[in-house]
Amino acid sequence: MINNIVPTPKKTDIFEDILTVPFCIGTEVPEWEGCCAVFATAFEKIYNKKLEIAPGGFLLKKDPSLPADAYVIEGTALYASSKEGILYALASLLPAVTVREEMTLENARIEDRPEKSYRSLMIDLAREWHPAYTIHHYIDLCFFLKINHLHLHFIDDQRYTLPSKAFPHITDGSRHYSYEEIAAMNAYAKERGITLIPEFEAPGHAKAMITNYPEVFGNQMEGDGGSIVTESGAVITAKNLVCAGSEKTMEGIRTLIGEICQLFPDTPYIHIGGDEANIKAWNYCTECKAYMAQNGIEDVYELYSDFVGRVARIVLEQGRTPIVWEGFPPKGVHRIPPETIVCAWESHYHLAPDLLKAGFKIINGSWQPLYIVPSLSKRWNGNDIMGWNVYNWQHFWVHSPARLNPINVAPTEQVLGAQYSVWECTYEQEIGRVMDNLPAFAERAWNVERLWDDETFNARRKPLLHLIPRLIQEV
Repeated sequence: MINNIVPTPKKTDIFEDILTVPFCIGTEVPEWEGCCAVFATAFEKIYNKKLEIAPGGFLLKKDPSLPADAYVIEGTALYASSKEGILYALASLLPAVTVREEMTLENARIEDRPEKSYRSLMIDLAREWHPAYTIHHYIDLCFFLKINHLHLHFIDDQRYTLPSKAFPHITDGSRHYSYEEIAAMNAYAKERGITLIPEFEAPGHAKAMITNYPEVFGNQMEGDGGSIVTESGAVITAKNLVCAGSEKTMEGIRTLIGEICQLFPDTPYIHIGGDEANIKAWNYCTECKAYMAQNGIEDVYELYSDFVGRVARIVLEQGRTPIVWEGFPPKGVHRIPPETIVCAWESHYHLAPDLLKAGFKIINGSWQPLYIVPSLSKRWNGNDIMGWNVYNWQHFWVHSPARLNPINVAPTEQVLGAQYSVWECTYEQEIGRVMDNLPAFAERAWNVERLWDDETFNARRKPLLHLIPRLIQEV
């Protein structure tokens, strides 16, 4: 049924008659034949019926007057000006048909386009290993719900999961994806209009890099070269913090980012991590102290921003746009290129209003209600997500200003969109919760204004919960 479409289209006119549609799909646009194949594959998985790619049923037609991200469905004709738009139209069609012995569709005219261009799902592949086929499942899910970015957290303390020719031992002691698996992910995502965003991680969360190449990425700590015990008795280590003062470290990072760009040739973005770094250790690194003295950097907080800025410029040199977590402090923010996109998630290190004031474009990654973590106590459902919007940040953490007074910013194009993030879970732990919650996120990331109360939206969402498991099944 047309009312099953999530996210909700901008304009829908439903007529009284029901159309009977032959089991086929075709196009007048040769370069969209692959889109027909994508739809036919998804259709067969969901409905267990083959769809012939031929004239006589659904027809994809080009309308150059439409914006690139817009589509129109008029009866059995689907219109768009770009591959992006036609894939959105096909995704809307999947839950709208009724398939029994015949395929039927309510006769309707639908006009639609997203209000925010950046809608992302993030999956943590480093803390818990995910087989490559599970990433294909998430690509299918993103296609179905018109979420156009899939952010893959490949690197953390536990694993460096990308192959490397320059540093072949960087994956020692952990599983990693092969070149063939990465190429297959790229191809599968590209066919479905999904942009993969690979994440490199530094300066923190870098234990896997430092353990296997300490001579490149490790700090030169005073004393015994390991831990430092301060006068207060505090123990400070740099086991998962790369050196911010060594040119060898920066060249190593430059090499790894270059490899990542080669692995993911189609993405305009490289995520560079940048959060939760135990930067106090840099106070005891001889190379970091020398670098600060040579470059007029006052303290490790300014060094933090300087480091993020240097890594961001490496990404820009590769012709890509850097994305970074809100993690660097306000101090030294002028050292970070303004082209850098910031994902504001914890409302602690650097608040969304201040990031906007500094001139950054930002992504709303608000922990509450847009996170899945293993914790049983910190769980949010679709109703929680429906009460959120892209200009709103919330948090349960006592140290976050957003805990008692959620942060709201005025509508602005500087907020590119939003991200739903899954952390520290196995595929088996997370997939059920993702399927439950992602429709609500898709709705609120596509439509800035809330259109439905909880009961009405849940009625629209319910049919999807039967279709999605079929879509992501192994065949």
